[in-house]
Amino acid sequence: MPADIVIRGGTVVDGTGAPGRVADVAIAGGVIQEIAPTLSGEQELDAAGCVVAPGFIDIHTHYDAQVFWDPALRPSSYQGVTTVVAGNCGFTIAPTRPSTTT
Repeated sequence: MPADIVIRGGTVVDGTGAPGRVADVAIAGGVIQEIAPTLSGEQELDAAGCVVAPGFIDIHTHYDAQVFWDPALRPSSYQGVTTVVAGNCGFTIAPTRPSTTT
């Protein structure tokens, strides 16, 4: 059964420390199903000459306020960042004490 999407012919860097290798990545239901050569899918994206990698985690950001007006957190999202750590630099908009009601 073909996947929904196949990212074809990119250099797959999987984050394990293994060297990158040219392969296809099959995605079905939003989940990676298989990484292998010559996979088929309903839609195919040519990634020849590109790196295919999992999202990156940015551990030092200043997006605490920006997330309210720019939920895509540009430019990080344009560079492959899928997760950010916020509030770790001494600046955050999170509450620091319980709210009081009167």
